[in-house]
Amino acid sequence: MSIFKTAAAGEVNAKQLSKEGCRVTLSVEATPELITKAFQNAAVQVQSRAQMQGFRAGKVPLDLVKQNFAGHIKERALDLAVKSAISAALEQTKLNPVTLPSLTKADFATFNDGQAFTFELAVDVAPEFDVKDYKGIEVTKKPETATEEEVTAQLQRILEGNARLESAAEGAVIDEKVYAVVQYKGKRNGQDDYKLSADSELIDMAAPQTMPELAKNILGLKKGDTKDYEVKEGEDTLSFHVIVDDIKNKIMPTLDDAFAKDMGFDNLDALKARVQEGMNAEAKENSARDLVAQIEAHLVKTNEFALPETLVQEYTDSSLNNFVRNVTQMKPEQLSAEQRKSFEERIRPTVEKDLRVGYIIHAIAKKENLQATEADWQAELDKSLTTNAQSKADEKKIRAFFEERKEHILATLNERKVFDFLKEQAVVK
Repeated sequence: MSIFKTAAAGEVNAKQLSKEGCRVTLSVEATPELITKAFQNAAVQVQSRAQMQGFRAGKVPLDLVKQNFAGHIKERALDLAVKSAISAALEQTKLNPVTLPSLTKADFATFNDGQAFTFELAVDVAPEFDVKDYKGIEVTKKPETATEEEVTAQLQRILEGNARLESAAEGAVIDEKVYAVVQYKGKRNGQDDYKLSADSELIDMAAPQTMPELAKNILGLKKGDTKDYEVKEGEDTLSFHVIVDDIKNKIMPTLDDAFAKDMGFDNLDALKARVQEGMNAEAKENSARDLVAQIEAHLVKTNEFALPETLVQEYTDSSLNNFVRNVTQMKPEQLSAEQRKSFEERIRPTVEKDLRVGYIIHAIAKKENLQATEADWQAELDKSLTTNAQSKADEKKIRAFFEERKEHILATLNERKVFDFLKEQAVVK
């Protein structure tokens, strides 16, 4: 489908000047006939909005519009002529751009009614390559079940998550295994600094701390003890006055039937079975993802081709903006040039890899005649209805979603078909 309204046959002459990677440069000549038509249409469009004293808006005679709004008419005619010529040039050259083409060379001083107008156009197109080395890919399959050690470690994490803190016995001292509740006042170079102070802070003595040397200096103290210490931070001297409010021990629950019942299971065996089941499902998903990652890495390594630069930049900008908004809570325009460059350098390789994989998958689908069908789409819809539709309202929403996103869903199913094919063809170690 053309991007713009196409000029009539013979009103545009297009010639390919060069092709480097995915970028094609065209020379485009809009004939005098097309330029005249553009000026005529522009004059009528400007007339529809023109206002002059003595006339109602949009009713100014055309000859007066041409006399008094010549600049507006020329500007509008240029826009109409170029868009029409671009569309016709793309049809003539059988090019299918992946992003909007851009003018790279034009002398706008030569744009006049009744005269030919020539310009150069840059068009980024999809890469052309012969996909190769996609059958018999050697992959290593990870286990699809969790080991006994992994299940034990997960049970230990569950116990950790249900641990509680209890105050230590009278006379206990702070060591690396306890939690200390302290209050402290800090000064920087003798001046009070609220950033170095806290009324009540729980300190895990086994974990790293942000307050300089606090954990180190309270080792061996008892509940109610105080301590003053100083530490250097660059050129600054930080001084602290610390009071120990409490010392707490972490109490771990016992892994037994009673604990399992507290967690909502009949007994410990039932808890272990559920943990094993969940971890097996996770292991199976991780194995499948890893298999796809290995296949993608092989395809990217063995199929080298240029990517459309404007498309890479467009996707990089979009990914960067989304990352900045969702992760940093900043607005993209708040980034400095240096920050933006740093983010781009991190994001761009992933964008290029994803684009490359997409083109390769499309090429394999075409070569192997792997195409998602209407029946595949219907089967996916039926599966979603069976799994997620709890009411007539749910069913209606799901059907509407599938209809609205039909092309996207078909593309996803198509990609799934290709990866299923590649897995069947792969050599599993």
